[in-house]
Amino acid sequence: MTTNPIKDNLAEVLQRIREASAGRDNVKLIAVSKTKPVEMILEAFQCGQLRFGENRVQEARDKQPQLPAAIDWHLIGPLQKNKAKYCPAIFSTIHTIHRFDVAEVLNEKCHSLNRTLDILIQMNLTSEETKSGVTTVDDLRRLEDQIMLLENLRITGLMTMGDFHATDDENRKVFARLYQINQQEASRLGLKDQMVEISSGMSDDFELALKEGATYVRIGSAIFGSR
Repeated sequence: MTTNPIKDNLAEVLQRIREASAGRDNVKLIAVSKTKPVEMILEAFQCGQLRFGENRVQEARDKQPQLPAAIDWHLIGPLQKNKAKYCPAIFSTIHTIHRFDVAEVLNEKCHSLNRTLDILIQMNLTSEETKSGVTTVDDLRRLEDQIMLLENLRITGLMTMGDFHATDDENRKVFARLYQINQQEASRLGLKDQMVEISSGMSDDFELALKEGATYVRIGSAIFGSR
């Protein structure tokens, strides 16, 4: 009997998500498809997976025309200002906003296309120099207040990454902190019905993130195999 590794892996990941989230109905899986060929993405799509995450705008631009229009693309990697203009035509959601100048370019392009783009603001709560993101609540609030003036961007939540070298307990505290900050900011901004997304957790730590309120988990290797 032939096996379908992607189908089997997806089923296993979805089961683990259900268990770790206690069956919450607001959890969404993003299959991280960066560096993966369109054939593998199509296979996952045919197994029922709709959301895919790319790290690079150019890679997503190359893949998108070769795949079904029903795929929901998310940008989960760093966004350079000179690439922002391409995003509204590709992605439904940008998870990695941490600079206002990038948000401004996104907003201008969205305005020209008469569309609104969902964004999450990236926080760096592990103080790692190699990671992007705002590091303090004060910086977050300054950025949020600026973005709130941009009519074509919707702040829907916050995003972070755990520390690969940290213990499970340390990372769980990071994810819990992100959830707490998001709750505070949703209330402060009057966005309790809109700012509901928490993007945290990857293949190695998504169950910890789910236990601390994650609504988006970004999983690649557990679905497609290691790069």
